[in-house]
Amino acid sequence: MTATHRHILLTGASGGIGAATAAALADKNTRLTLVARNPERLRQLADRLAPRCAGVVTIAADLGASGTAARVIEEATAAQGGIDVLVNCAGVNDFGRFAQAAPERIEALILTNLLAPIQLCRAALPGMLARGRGRIVNVGSVMGGVGFAGFGVYCATKFGLRGFSEALRRELKGSGVSVATVAPRYTRTALNTAAMDRMARAVRMNTDGPETAAGAIVTAVNGVKPEHTIGAMERLLVRVNGLLPGAVDTALATLNRRMLDHADAAGEIVERRA
Repeated sequence: MTATHRHILLTGASGGIGAATAAALADKNTRLTLVARNPERLRQLADRLAPRCAGVVTIAADLGASGTAARVIEEATAAQGGIDVLVNCAGVNDFGRFAQAAPERIEALILTNLLAPIQLCRAALPGMLARGRGRIVNVGSVMGGVGFAGFGVYCATKFGLRGFSEALRRELKGSGVSVATVAPRYTRTALNTAAMDRMARAVRMNTDGPETAAGAIVTAVNGVKPEHTIGAMERLLVRVNGLLPGAVDTALATLNRRMLDHADAAGEIVERRA
């Protein structure tokens, strides 16, 4: 989309990928609405970007709370007009054996990673359909195409978001509203715990800085492709997993065991500190 003074709403804006994406999207033809939980970090980001944008508005919100999605869309529309692009970038992560997962943490991941973007799409979509144009970009993960040990609930939310995006894209064909997904691989941000970082280094995961993911998101915002998966090997792994999941089970068996060893070590550290 290249419309003059387009209005882009970005969630998770104060996080590593979100902040990098906001900076990459900022230009004189863009009105940005930045959404995140921390109002001070949002204000600081807005102050940095305001000179480069047609307008910047911040909305502090916990997207996991009931009714928040509709309120965010209403406030953004009232402040800066109809939303041309919705970028669902907010997310939380978790790492550890599922049998030891805290029930409240399971709920938090599902609310933030899956339910919130679905509700935001539902709230933004009528306005887009009425204008006959719009773009929705849902930020998922390579783990939305391949399940990894130690990330069960996170994978579930990202698989769900990918499936929702695919179904919605097909439903909206011909409406003027398009849907894309971006699937980053392991990205160095504050979203990851120290245990995750140790595990990623130990198993030699391909990793990126936030700017790499932000670049893919901007490409998705401005383009027409429905799916953007970062990394040639990661794209191949997702395809093979869809066709021959048993082969991927075998190929990842050693990797998954090593990942779980790090998950167990992280649990022991937490118990000793408690």
